[in-house]
Amino acid sequence: MTKTADKTFRHRSGAVYILAILILCVFAAMSVAFVATTDTALAKGNNNRLSLEARFAAESGINYLSHLLADASMSGSTLEELLSSLATILSDELDGTGNLATGETVSYDGTTISIPQIQVSAKQSCTAQIAVVSGSVIRLDVTGTIPVGGDGGSLTVSRSIGIEFEPYTPSAFDYGIYSKGPVDIGSGLNFVGANQPEEASVYSEAEGKAIEIDGGYIDGYVRTLHADAEVDIGATVNKDIELGADPVAVPVIDTSAFIPFATNIVDSSTNTSDGGTFNNIRIEAGTNPSFDKAVTLNGVVYVEAPNKVSFKNNVTFTGVLITEDPGPGVSAADHYIDFKNNLTVRGVEDLPDSPEFSELRQMPGTAFVAPGFTLEFKNNFSTINGIVAAESIIVKNNLDGLVYGSILILGDQGVEFKNNAHVTIDRSKYGGDSWGFELTGPRKLAAKASSYVEVASL
Repeated sequence: MTKTADKTFRHRSGAVYILAILILCVFAAMSVAFVATTDTALAKGNNNRLSLEARFAAESGINYLSHLLADASMSGSTLEELLSSLATILSDELDGTGNLATGETVSYDGTTISIPQIQVSAKQSCTAQIAVVSGSVIRLDVTGTIPVGGDGGSLTVSRSIGIEFEPYTPSAFDYGIYSKGPVDIGSGLNFVGANQPEEASVYSEAEGKAIEIDGGYIDGYVRTLHADAEVDIGATVNKDIELGADPVAVPVIDTSAFIPFATNIVDSSTNTSDGGTFNNIRIEAGTNPSFDKAVTLNGVVYVEAPNKVSFKNNVTFTGVLITEDPGPGVSAADHYIDFKNNLTVRGVEDLPDSPEFSELRQMPGTAFVAPGFTLEFKNNFSTINGIVAAESIIVKNNLDGLVYGSILILGDQGVEFKNNAHVTIDRSKYGGDSWGFELTGPRKLAAKASSYVEVASL
């Protein structure tokens, strides 16, 4: 080998060494970067894990406390009074139990209920606050927490969840049919909700035989107050059948706001057999009138007790019918109102826009308030705009109609459907309670699902 070739080889060999060192440096740098990236990814993964565990702690707390809030029966007329009542209920439920740390108690400062740490697991815990956030809303906020190091250190990861509740009174208005007495449905009733099945639910407070339904279809729930009540149901029930359900508030009848409108007297000298139009009438006690032909009724119809009133053909009624309460122990036969053939009841809001009806037009949601009287509906009615309440109710023949409101039976005789009927209940038009009724009773809290929100924090 020549010297030139040997020199060239040595030069090439040195370049290879330098290139190899450079490549090693690159790989070393890549390794360092890879390790750093891996550590970062592991840290991110750990943070995500901690955040999820904190969220699970908050969810556990929100589920548990929402259950307590839903079961609470509160007293008070304002949200502040309800919150104070709720604080007492939660204190009775949680203080001195294993749910809270030793010595910790629920506190209330006049505006906010504070629930101290609840241990969800060995590492997870949650705290909560409940406060009024607006004129009609109570908000529950729960914060789940987990230590970053998992050893109870001061650095933690938290996740907060909030949900709102609105107070309401569980009442007879929550049902399509509420009856103090038995519900007796003969040949079959299709009872359906216009907007949701629950609108067409049935509730009876009767002891012994409470509900008997031979056939048909019930869209909502079927419930009794007494757990040992007798129920015989041959119908298809879309929702649950529950014996021994929670009691509901029955509205107190107060028709005094309607009575002053009934200024036109109907007595034994009034010709009712030829039909016609009657505005704001007061039927005197013992008149026992029969409206034999097509009749139009506008405004308030006030029936004094006792009376037997019969509408025989084609009644178009825009307004509200109320009765004088005869009190207990009277003859049912002497306190009876029946509608035969084709009844349409429009709400007071559809009365003519005239001075005679201007004030009454502002009192919607009620169709019949007849304490002490039996109402009988025979053959078709098309629509009843408002709540129907009576001592007892009888429905005969193939009746098919829509009721914008609940049907309330206030007496022990209950309600009876004879032959086939199809009744649709729509409780959305007027909302809850209406004119002529006053609700009292314990308040409950209903969760607003749309208000659920999560907030993550470190």
